[in-house]
Amino acid sequence: MKKTLIALAVLGAAAGVAHAQSNVTIYGIVDTGFIKKSGHDVEMGENVNNRLGFRGVEDLGSGMKATFELEQRFKLNNGENNGGKGWTKSGDRDFAGLANVGLKGDNWGSVKLGRVNELTTETIRKFDPFYQYGVGSMMYGSQRVRGIDNTIRYDSPNWSGFKFGATYSLGDNMDSDSRSSHGNTLKKAGADNDGYGIMLGYDNGPLSLVGNWSRLADSKKSSVWNLGAAYRFGPAKVELLYQQTIDKGYALGDESAWKKVYTAANDIRENQWLLGLEWKLGPGRLNASAQWMEVQANGADISDKDIYKYAIGYTYDLSKRTAIYGNVAYTDYDDKEVAAVYGDTDDGTYGVQVGITHKF
Repeated sequence: MKKTLIALAVLGAAAGVAHAQSNVTIYGIVDTGFIKKSGHDVEMGENVNNRLGFRGVEDLGSGMKATFELEQRFKLNNGENNGGKGWTKSGDRDFAGLANVGLKGDNWGSVKLGRVNELTTETIRKFDPFYQYGVGSMMYGSQRVRGIDNTIRYDSPNWSGFKFGATYSLGDNMDSDSRSSHGNTLKKAGADNDGYGIMLGYDNGPLSLVGNWSRLADSKKSSVWNLGAAYRFGPAKVELLYQQTIDKGYALGDESAWKKVYTAANDIRENQWLLGLEWKLGPGRLNASAQWMEVQANGADISDKDIYKYAIGYTYDLSKRTAIYGNVAYTDYDDKEVAAVYGDTDDGTYGVQVGITHKF
């Protein structure tokens, strides 16, 4: 009996030590509401992306830690998987948000391997008052993507507000004799390139700045670069960003939507500006933005097309974790042709959205 008690005591002590050295955090967001868009019936949908995640850290000693992230994305209104953009069907992904393992040091930063957030999207979205969510979101460029696969990502420590990041992503079976049929299709199209990304940012006091350049894997060497600036004063924050996308016809191994509209074009160039405002008003935040995008279809006799978008919304905080929101947006396209590139059928479209968000 005494031996059993001693053994249990030892196991309990060991479990306590292990618990002290490592921990796992479970987190998530649940969000849904009603959305009405031009040409669509009222539907249920999200504003903030729904997710369930696990984040772990183990202390290895001498300032070194092991890390991992596993995050699933889903649609709350029907429980379906929400895998996002990419040629792999969303239903094939068990962890469509994040899936990586890595090391972190107190003095040198962190390295992650696996599926990670793309630096360009992760950092520039912070200069959109709507954080690239919902009907009020900044217009998505044709190379915009949330997560990237088969990637190594480095993030530097914070040096008095300055940060640096870089990514390298493998293409789909580059130059392999055992390449998949999808890889063969990409190779014949000259679209099976590796991917790269770099980021330089500054956030200290009232001023925030960021600059990014990226090339997605399997994109025919298409590229995106952007600059963002924000200034906080009192209850308000003003944001300005510029983004240029050069799309040569593929994004993550998928043919881009513009190829079905501008069939004679070799590539398109998107020049995009956004002016945003966030204002703490009462127990919530007022968000507003005005955007302009110029679309140039190169290699075809097509004049430049302009797109304007205006959005306003309010988020009311019921608590630190729960909020209700309402957003309204209007998009003005030059014509129905350019509207079709971005998934709309009319040259003037609106969106209205109301819902509730809970974070845990």
